[in-house]
Amino acid sequence: MSQYQKFGKYLLLEKVASGGMAEVFLTRQGGANGVNKLVAIKRILPQYSENPEFIEMFKEEAKIAVNLNHSNVVSIYDFGIERGQFYLVMEFVEGQNLRQVLNHLKKENKEFSAEQIIYIVKEVASGLDHAHRCLDSETGRPLNITHRDMSPQNVMISFEGEVKIVDFGIAKTETQVEQTRAGTIKGKFGYMSPEQAEGLQLDSRTDVFSLGIVLWELLAKDRLFTAPNEGETLRKVRDCQIPSLRKINPTISAELERICNKALAKDKSIRYQSAAAFHKDLNRFLNTQYPDFAAQDFSKSMKSLFNRMYLENRRKFAEFMKVQIVDEEATTVTQTSTLTASTSKNDSQQEQGVSSHSQSVDLEALKSNTNTNSKSLIQQKLLNQQTRTYSNTRTNVSQTNTGFVVRRTETVMNSSWLMYVGAAAVVVSASLFFYKAKFGGSSTEKVQVAYEPVEERVEPSKAKVPLNIQSEPSGAIVYVNGERKGITPYRGSIEAGKQFSVTLSKEEYLPYDRPTERSSLEGYVLKAALQPKPPMGYISIEVTNGSPETIIYVNNQRLLEKAPIARYQIAADLPVKIKAVNPYSKLTAEQEVTVGVGQKKAVRLIMTRQPASN
Repeated sequence: MSQYQKFGKYLLLEKVASGGMAEVFLTRQGGANGVNKLVAIKRILPQYSENPEFIEMFKEEAKIAVNLNHSNVVSIYDFGIERGQFYLVMEFVEGQNLRQVLNHLKKENKEFSAEQIIYIVKEVASGLDHAHRCLDSETGRPLNITHRDMSPQNVMISFEGEVKIVDFGIAKTETQVEQTRAGTIKGKFGYMSPEQAEGLQLDSRTDVFSLGIVLWELLAKDRLFTAPNEGETLRKVRDCQIPSLRKINPTISAELERICNKALAKDKSIRYQSAAAFHKDLNRFLNTQYPDFAAQDFSKSMKSLFNRMYLENRRKFAEFMKVQIVDEEATTVTQTSTLTASTSKNDSQQEQGVSSHSQSVDLEALKSNTNTNSKSLIQQKLLNQQTRTYSNTRTNVSQTNTGFVVRRTETVMNSSWLMYVGAAAVVVSASLFFYKAKFGGSSTEKVQVAYEPVEERVEPSKAKVPLNIQSEPSGAIVYVNGERKGITPYRGSIEAGKQFSVTLSKEEYLPYDRPTERSSLEGYVLKAALQPKPPMGYISIEVTNGSPETIIYVNNQRLLEKAPIARYQIAADLPVKIKAVNPYSKLTAEQEVTVGVGQKKAVRLIMTRQPASN
């Protein structure tokens, strides 16, 4: 029999995802009259429970998510603290994230049709539009939420064909007390907008660009911005060179390419100004070009693609609903604080972004982002949880062949409890009969079932070793394999002997990249000296008499971008040589400019034929 973890009023059935700062469980929530519901619980990993930065991020995610109510956004039901761990209770989406679906399609030698791709992206755009326009439920003011991590991993597709956005863990609102500082880079590097890669101020148009990347990759069946390391990936994002979709796949219509290119415009003023406008064009194109498409057809395709998993889930979920858990207070009139559990090990099937005496935080109070009382409220609830007094118990513990631990408890009862004995007698008798039949034992004993952690053997290849990253100066954001981990000085863990990459990012300093490292059996220590960014200015480049073949050079370095180029960053207060060359017509132009710190200058190159040298 599998062991399940009792987490207050929730029963953790299966771990479905783990990574970053949190883990996600498939969970059963009990209701009145035996009505049960499957939900997902996301809780901070124990090693981060004392980290104020991660706790604050988790709380911000809750504050943002509880204001969202849309069919294309995963719903949040509850937020609280249990055993010192913050947790979120959210809608359980039975399905796979988009990255997992794409991997499965590749394995099955199948692919999405064009209409399915358009449907998925337009549904995501609808959910983003809701988040971008969301109002604070108390003040009525716009929250101006930006997701900032719009990638295939954060798009869930259910077997019913529903498309939902998950994980607002690094989302930002304009009403947050502590604003994200310029120069801070968050999110997956390959799905960033150019302004995000530059560490500039962001708005909702950064999510439009990221979703445009998803659309391009689905249509091209390839990655758009990919490189051997994160630093090179960021450079490609900043350059923003978008290959022609129709050259990759001539069957793609010119109108669909135009929609995709507009979402991927480097200049925010040319890009779609809202997710709603992006959704509108996609919806019009889908209805015009594929009038017979129906969401029900997409649902059938998903169920067919994951038929084995779908049927296995039906069987597994039915078994989960049969698990009989009797609450402690129904089997003994005393209260204990020793209920613990072990989680069942299971491969991650989906990524979605967890109380004896659970501390639940009022969701309605969270919807106000003023943040004035949230810390004191949570701290007081933790204090209350730690200082509860319980009646005196003496417990003997024995191991049964089922994997459960049976506690036979002798209780010394205070006189104040006597008034409850009559009401509890029937419940206790029924519980004793059930446990005697299931586990054995004397009918005169009070039996209490708890779930104790079973020691797991850790394979040497997966043993965790310390990861220590320091920087001079400190306070740099740490990314391991492109995933944000914390700030320096950072202490975490990583698998022994595992290859990984490290990137450090700090405002006013150049990015620090260590693309390929391998941890030893003792751990890994990195001490990095960050180099200050030189003062920068900006130029825009226009070319007269140019053509698509014209190549632009800045200080003899070839640019991938084609003219006109807006807001290109160069070193300030230093002469910079700008040159344009057409290798076919032999027309050239050259100009030297100097720009002050933070200033912008327009450079207009007039192409002419240079006289032949003697």
